[in-house]
Amino acid sequence: MEFQKSFSLKQAYDWLTANGLGQESNEIKSSPDYYQTYTSTLRRAKIIVLLKSKKRLDEFCKAIWTSGLSDRGKTRIKWYESLVIRFKGVQEGIINDEDEEEEIATEEKEFAYENDLRNYLVRNLTAIEKGLKLFEADGKTGEEFYVPETNRRIDILAIDKDGKFVVIELKVSRGYEKVVGQTLFYQSSIKTIFKQDKVRAIIIAREITPELKTATSFLPDFELFEYQLSLSLNKIK
Repeated sequence: MEFQKSFSLKQAYDWLTANGLGQESNEIKSSPDYYQTYTSTLRRAKIIVLLKSKKRLDEFCKAIWTSGLSDRGKTRIKWYESLVIRFKGVQEGIINDEDEEEEIATEEKEFAYENDLRNYLVRNLTAIEKGLKLFEADGKTGEEFYVPETNRRIDILAIDKDGKFVVIELKVSRGYEKVVGQTLFYQSSIKTIFKQDKVRAIIIAREITPELKTATSFLPDFELFEYQLSLSLNKIK
């Protein structure tokens, strides 16, 4: 089946109304909010975040947007969630809209690359550190680990050889200093959730900027990695 990048807003509003979310549907539909050039896309993003919080996203995708169940769809969903976070950041004065313009223009492609990088590292965590393994407990895994009561997720939550939690954040482009705040939030969240005194943090990016090095130079339990991509060919025929 051909991948559908987005879904019909009309069908989405109708589905929300028919499934007990009429008030939320009307609020999103009538909202004057926009982010840069995004209006309808921001509404779709708000719908995705709403359904995720209500634990009804899979149900919605099966009925309205089957592409959302595919790997490409999951990457698109992650981008929708990021768009809402960015929008809220601008509204709260945390993010400068003008500073984000160039980055968001390429962000959707980067999410696809980041998805591939995450999938590789989940299968090869020892490439980062010997003895590192993916967190697993109570049917949950550390791959895109959701922070309870938020719309945020940690790229990879791992356990090191000493049994300590390790928060791993990925940036397929340059690692800017603003990622530090995000990673510190995840680090503190894991300490709170699992009642830990020490949680390590690792940021992996294609390029670690001097600003990021400076921002983390005095932070305990913080490590920075740069990655390089290589290509191998396997002859099939």
